Amino acid sequence: MATNHNNEPRDAAYTKEHLEIYTDKKGGWLNKESKSIFAGKFQKDLFIFAMAIGKHRGKNTPLNPPKLGNVRVDAMTEKQKWALLSIGISETKTLLCLQDESPLYSKAEEYAHEGLKILISRVEKYGINYPKSLEAELKELLEEQK
Repeated sequence: MATNHNNEPRDAAYTKEHLEIYTDKKGGWLNKESKSIFAGKFQKDLFIFAMAIGKHRGKNTPLNPPKLGNVRVDAMTEKQKWALLSIGISETKTLLCLQDESPLYSKAEEYAHEGLKILISRVEKYGINYPKSLEAELKELLEEQK
């Protein structure tokens, strides 16, 4: 059953500096021939992943114009939308923030921006093995939760 969303934006945005990463053209992380873990995936997948990393690290900064609103919100699954909206709920500590979802998407863009910077630094540091560094960090987190 679909959820009725209030003032949901048409697109989520990223900055022009990350345009080449969000593309499926040669050199982009979404390109099917890319060695990225996002090869063959969609912008929405990269956006949500980057947002989660930014949120986990507690890093967010407002996007500097020009913002490119290319991540189609209507292409996101309900689970992806709720992952995004959960950030607003956790920060405001109230469900009333769902009355107007637009600011929640702006906050998610800030986390995705910083999360992508973290991913870029991992790729630069570990090269093709960067997924293993992410996996190691995840295992560490899971151990802390026990």
